[in-house]
Amino acid sequence: MRSLSIIAVSLLAAACSQQPAPVPAAAAAGSPPAAPVATAQASTPVPTPEISGEQAFAMCTACHSRDAGAPQRMGPNLRGVVGRKAGSNPGFDYSPALKASNITWDAAQLDAYLAAPAKHVPGTRMVIAVPDPARRQALIEYLSAP
Repeated sequence: MRSLSIIAVSLLAAACSQQPAPVPAAAAAGSPPAAPVATAQASTPVPTPEISGEQAFAMCTACHSRDAGAPQRMGPNLRGVVGRKAGSNPGFDYSPALKASNITWDAAQLDAYLAAPAKHVPGTRMVIAVPDPARRQALIEYLSAP
């Protein structure tokens, strides 16, 4: 049952973190799409719209809380995570890999972990990554705040 919950949450988070592509007016009106035009800007990454830490954390709330005294969920409560040793929040059953990681959460560790949890800590149970650097930064700032 836990595996199905993890898969469901993973799919939900992936769907929530994706932004739909804009539909050109011609396509919306039923006209055939125009041929792509090669420009220097085509290879330039699209800037990420500014996102608040609270907005960034919204996708995490399916598994985590940040409220003082809130119960553990599928993932641990993240209040006070910055400065805390990984796998040490009382009352949560962490993976052996995370407990043995010897990580103390700081901005750099959180950034690496959130970018690719299973790559940073092989064997972790966290399956959701935050690939967007701007979203990770907003999230880390939010988790760093008291």
